[in-house]
Amino acid sequence: MTTVDDVITSFSDDPNLLNVAVSRAKSQFYLVASGNEQPKDCNISDLIAYIEYNNGTVSTSKIHSIFDYLYEQYTDARIAYLKKHKKISEYDSENLTFALLEDILKENINMRHLNIICHLPLYMLIQDYSLLNEEESKYAANINTHIDFLIYNRVSKQPVLAIETDGYTFHKSGTSQSERDIKKDRILELYGIPLVRLSTIGSNEKKIMEDKLNEILHLQTQ
Repeated sequence: MTTVDDVITSFSDDPNLLNVAVSRAKSQFYLVASGNEQPKDCNISDLIAYIEYNNGTVSTSKIHSIFDYLYEQYTDARIAYLKKHKKISEYDSENLTFALLEDILKENINMRHLNIICHLPLYMLIQDYSLLNEEESKYAANINTHIDFLIYNRVSKQPVLAIETDGYTFHKSGTSQSERDIKKDRILELYGIPLVRLSTIGSNEKKIMEDKLNEILHLQTQ
């Protein structure tokens, strides 16, 4: 069971929902909650205390996320971190992604020939629409359709990797945005442009990005 909430709400703390979740467990029960400090007088806190009392394991994840900075208790740390980098968006999630990508390219000597474009309109990347159907062509040609980040080769000017920063609520399955995401994914796949989506509820983004870039660069040198 995961609460998803940064701060426990009346919905995630609903005793009836918690009872259903716990009672449906067959052999094991896992509760994933935010690392934020939570009120002591709530059902989630009582459940965690009950798990500890009955010799259950309560542990803090050893894997961190760049998006942990979005949590309220990390406000000062987020401001300090982002001050070191260029602000490219009104959304801190995208600013954090850009800062991470900048750090990766600077730290890896084999990536010094790469650069980043932010918010690149898709129509500037796709010149020949012959691979697309009518709906996909219309979507790709829309001036509002863009790639959050495109890493490209400074020398050849060729695209290397597209990166999308996905806020959980806005991009979750079933939303109109998720349907647009599927179109974008298919278009990029058709044109052979690798894509990584970084969810704001994910983790280990630096390793994910470094591994993907190293994989792509290795293939290009073969």
